[in-house]
Amino acid sequence: MLTNEKINKLNLINDSAISQIKDDSLNFDVYAQVLSEAILQTPTPFTIGIYGEWGRGKTSLLNFLMREIEVNKKSSNTINIFYDTWKFENDNKPLLSLLNVIEKNIKKVRFEHDEDLILSILEYIKYTKTAVSNISDESKIDVANIEYKNIDDDINRHIINQSTYFEIYELLRGLEKILEKEKFRIIVYIDNLDKCKSQNTFKIFESINLILDLKGFSFIFAADRNILETSLKSNISNSKDYLDKLVQLPFILPSFEGKINTLLENISSKNGNSFVLEDSIKNVINSISSLNKLTPRLIIRLINRIKVSSEIYIRLNNQDKSKTEEIFSLFSISCTIDELFKELHLELIKNDNLIKYLVGSLRNETFIKESIPLSLVDSDNKYIIEIIEKYFNILKRIFNTEQGKYWLENKQLRINTYEFLQLNNIYKNIEPKASTLYKSDFLENAIITHKDFEVKPKEFIQIPNQDFEMSKYVVTNKWFKEFILAEGYNNSKYWKSIAANVWLMNNKINTLDEKYEKMLEKESEFFQKKYKEQLLKENFNKDLQPVVYVTYYEAEAFCKYLSDIDQEYTYQIPTKEQWEYVAKAGSENRIYPWGNNWNPNYCNNAITQLNKTSEIGMFPQGDSKFGVSDIAGNVWVWTSSLEENEFNYLKGGSWDFSDSSYFRVFGDYSTFYNNPSYQHYDIGFYCIRKRK
Repeated sequence: MLTNEKINKLNLINDSAISQIKDDSLNFDVYAQVLSEAILQTPTPFTIGIYGEWGRGKTSLLNFLMREIEVNKKSSNTINIFYDTWKFENDNKPLLSLLNVIEKNIKKVRFEHDEDLILSILEYIKYTKTAVSNISDESKIDVANIEYKNIDDDINRHIINQSTYFEIYELLRGLEKILEKEKFRIIVYIDNLDKCKSQNTFKIFESINLILDLKGFSFIFAADRNILETSLKSNISNSKDYLDKLVQLPFILPSFEGKINTLLENISSKNGNSFVLEDSIKNVINSISSLNKLTPRLIIRLINRIKVSSEIYIRLNNQDKSKTEEIFSLFSISCTIDELFKELHLELIKNDNLIKYLVGSLRNETFIKESIPLSLVDSDNKYIIEIIEKYFNILKRIFNTEQGKYWLENKQLRINTYEFLQLNNIYKNIEPKASTLYKSDFLENAIITHKDFEVKPKEFIQIPNQDFEMSKYVVTNKWFKEFILAEGYNNSKYWKSIAANVWLMNNKINTLDEKYEKMLEKESEFFQKKYKEQLLKENFNKDLQPVVYVTYYEAEAFCKYLSDIDQEYTYQIPTKEQWEYVAKAGSENRIYPWGNNWNPNYCNNAITQLNKTSEIGMFPQGDSKFGVSDIAGNVWVWTSSLEENEFNYLKGGSWDFSDSSYFRVFGDYSTFYNNPSYQHYDIGFYCIRKRK
């Protein structure tokens, strides 16, 4: 059992963006003051670009900026809108997503402003959304070639016929007139553009470009400029000029070199007085303070890794308290070298000659390339020597600390810490099994195959005390193929809503292969970055694997198809409450479908390292008590319940997640929600049915 003392000792740092002045150590309050004055005093349209690498604090600065504007705005007619592009990057119509966010935020503060003015603004936004919805590809809207005309007061006429590009332009100019007349300012903060896939970044920019030059609007982009330019290059030959034309005021986040002590104090203070930053950790982080790629996020990541690794090592090896400082010293160096110079870390562990050479160079306080022993200059070590040469001054500071000297002097201890860190990551190197079975490499070494039991993919289970049955398994590729072969994508009666029809206009498919080819095209880059391996169609398209990369609209159409061909039952997507009832086995107070203790062997999750969907029924120990399979793990599943009448809830967790919170049957972390048009390689669905 953990003592309170040990629990407090392991208090880690939250890597969330800061918004309080007391947590600021990078002068963000001053930056925000000046930038807010620039925004409020500069005539619109006006665009600022806040540039900096990932983790340098861009979102924190946006928080300070929004707070500063809320406090100091001279007119009540100013509204802050925060737009996370990463959340909506897979939407087919980015402008529509942005308009939705603007509309939602204006509604939240509508009673703080003149009612008639707000209603007029909302009306223009509403009809602009309708017009955009009817455009097949909003990125092709060319407002420059549209003749301008004054808009009539009666804007209802704009939705009488099918929307045109001219109508969108006309509506936006009408909105601009209202904003300009009433001196109303909408300030939009665009975050996480640098996290979006390359093909989506340009699409988002081109859509947002339609309102960038509207009077009444100010935009603040926060992104890594280098990443943006690289992402845009596939569509624009000179991406630098493109960004310069969009952004009137570029602001590059300055380095925080020289502020490291204050930064460490404020990072620690985020978690309250119970947090103690050991001197050994503080000394090592101070030694790398001049490193260009050092960011607040990297510092937090490094501190947390050192503290957790040290504490686990202490408990596994039953170390007494007198050894604690030594162990923190060892892991401070090992984790820092591993995080910043991973290839060098391995060579320093296995190559004694390299250690001796490094120690000699450090003693002389200079790096002389010509003095390198011939035994170290072979082709295998050449790039290691280049690392030492490039970062010699940083390495010198690291190993001149008391912790660095201790690490160099104790060969067996540095080997022990290295092996410990690598063992923590060893499962990342295991290749996923190609066969259609699940083998537990963790607790039970159980092998389960479809030879051991009969699978009926279309089986339904009557749910006790309810008026519905639920499919025992998520809908499989083989079952979904029947819908495709029955011309389900071409039958209008399965696609009733306007939104579903708008999605269908651009996304009809004739075979399941087409769906997965599209998935590969859109998701391969992200998958490669995350798993360091290829996203393969054959890992998802087997008959008994769940169909994935399906939108809510497709799941809904599939149910309408089943209802059409079945004389006895009507089929639907379960609500969030129906899914939770099945997962909890009614009113039972359980955390996971199988009980109250997390067991990674009971469902397909990231810990199993399959890195793909498993065939249905491979994890029977994780079935709900009512007998529904894969109720947790394998794939997130759509529900018909909506979050604030906008996004559909998703339940259950998937093979792509490891945190046990996401596999709980209820609670905040057990639920996602997303646009019904969203698609991903770990989203599928169940069906429920009721007698007609």
